[in-house]
Amino acid sequence: MALTRLVKLLLRLLRFPNLLVVALTQYLVAYHVLRPALLANDIAPALSDWKFIELAVITVLITASGYVVNDLQDEELDDINRPGTNPVQELGRDQVLWYYGAMLLAGFLVSQLLAFRLGETHLLWIYPLAISILALYSVYLKRRPLLGNILVAFYCAGVPGIVLLAERDAIRNLYDVAPVAAGEALSVCFLFMLFAFIATLLRELVKDLEDLKGDTQAGRKTIPVLWGPAAGRRIAVGMAGLTIAAILSPILLGWTAFQQPLLIGACLLLIASLAIIAVQIIRAGAVKDYHRISTELKVLLFAGLLLLIFV
Repeated sequence: MALTRLVKLLLRLLRFPNLLVVALTQYLVAYHVLRPALLANDIAPALSDWKFIELAVITVLITASGYVVNDLQDEELDDINRPGTNPVQELGRDQVLWYYGAMLLAGFLVSQLLAFRLGETHLLWIYPLAISILALYSVYLKRRPLLGNILVAFYCAGVPGIVLLAERDAIRNLYDVAPVAAGEALSVCFLFMLFAFIATLLRELVKDLEDLKGDTQAGRKTIPVLWGPAAGRRIAVGMAGLTIAAILSPILLGWTAFQQPLLIGACLLLIASLAIIAVQIIRAGAVKDYHRISTELKVLLFAGLLLLIFV
């Protein structure tokens, strides 16, 4: 196999653009939300530049492992839903399993290094737990109604959440000396986590609607399979409404960070985009419609992430 083709297949296997978004999410939370508040009050962050890189590498490797095991499990199903897109078929299962094992080992070693450097060895259980849950999702949970979707949504919300966990002592100190600044920083982080959770849940439901044919043949019990596509669309529209409420809430509540005209305009643009997506969901009927909506929601999630730059 030509090197160029191999690289393309590996990038597709690992969902490379998604991994960049994971790393960017943690960077913006650490460097654009938390760190300015900490340094302004003479509090040293727990995550130095190198420690942050180690944390981001661990998170990216966990995420990539989830994509790989998912492709290994969905090889036959992808032949029905999206023929020719699963890279496992061209790379070979044995080679992909080797990549999977190498990622697990690399993530384990880096997590050991970071835990010792932070003095947090009692949290070493988080890495094997995350790996195990993602594997369980691909093998079992994604076949159950809502369970798999909720798990993926929690994971997306947990990407910035793990930064808060690493910085919890520094945040506690910030609350002692500047409770208002600490409250504002955490409010922004929790709002983004809520947005990521609901928007991801919405996208997962749309993907279930897109994969209805293959999931039905495979005997998976997703919401569209159990209750029908019409019910799935109604629930998806409700999720879009909840996402709009999450975006609108800090503006209506008068949060200082969200009173900038530029940020208000960006939030209103996101809300308008979600309203258009909700209309598209109501009218959708073909696989290509759901695929387009899923792509639009991915762009929307990325746009929501970029709002952190302006906070």
